[in-house]
Amino acid sequence: MKRFLTLCLALLLSGCSLPGIGDLPVEIPGNPQLPSLDQLRDLGLPDLSGIANLPQIADLPALNVADNAIVFAGPTERKIGLGERIPGTDIVLSAIAADGAEFQIGGLRAVRSLGDSLDFDGNWPGSSGVTYNLRLRVYLVEGDGVRAAGVHRLLVENITPQEQAVSPQGTLLKIPYTGSANPGQTLKGNSLGYVGSGDRGAEFSGLPAGDFPFRKVGDSLLWRGYLRSDMPIEYNMRVVFYNETTVQVAGIATVQLP
Repeated sequence: MKRFLTLCLALLLSGCSLPGIGDLPVEIPGNPQLPSLDQLRDLGLPDLSGIANLPQIADLPALNVADNAIVFAGPTERKIGLGERIPGTDIVLSAIAADGAEFQIGGLRAVRSLGDSLDFDGNWPGSSGVTYNLRLRVYLVEGDGVRAAGVHRLLVENITPQEQAVSPQGTLLKIPYTGSANPGQTLKGNSLGYVGSGDRGAEFSGLPAGDFPFRKVGDSLLWRGYLRSDMPIEYNMRVVFYNETTVQVAGIATVQLP
């Protein structure tokens, strides 16, 4: 588990210096704050520890993020079956041949062997104001499909988070989420607010009526609702740090997309 967490954090923090044990998180331009290793809990990220030379977040294009937009980014791994399109992209696996895996990329034939790239930058089909970036490397070619791993990033504009008892379904994108808030502020991308630090832990507002509002370091925190009116989302988070002036959480966001 330690090796797994170290790798995941390395992917997320590529190009950034890692704080020492016990230090407060560092700020990454365009992304929320990330916890240091001793604060990081199991985020449910894929175990990519056996795969060498994978793309990193630093390999993605530069990005400007507006106040009413949110960015999710982190490691990803997937199996691509014959005839399957990688969601959000124009990349389709069309055949397995003797010389490698045959894809259609933007309607053009592209043969990919072990170690070759599968990249995409563009708008998510069927959804305005949503940009998807993907950097994958093929690490396994077998008879019924291909496995590839790397990093991906989702930018969603014009967010208007609303708490509601919904469960994302259909085309789902699971991607790391980190966030921080000061007392009186809400976490970006949902309606959870930080009230402050008390004897029972970090106090949150914006939870369903009747829910216990306090969490301590390591405690889970679930939020369901809409990131915007056309996009159900679920956050499975844990508190990684809090004091009188700030709270920081990390976890997985499950986003429903067209």
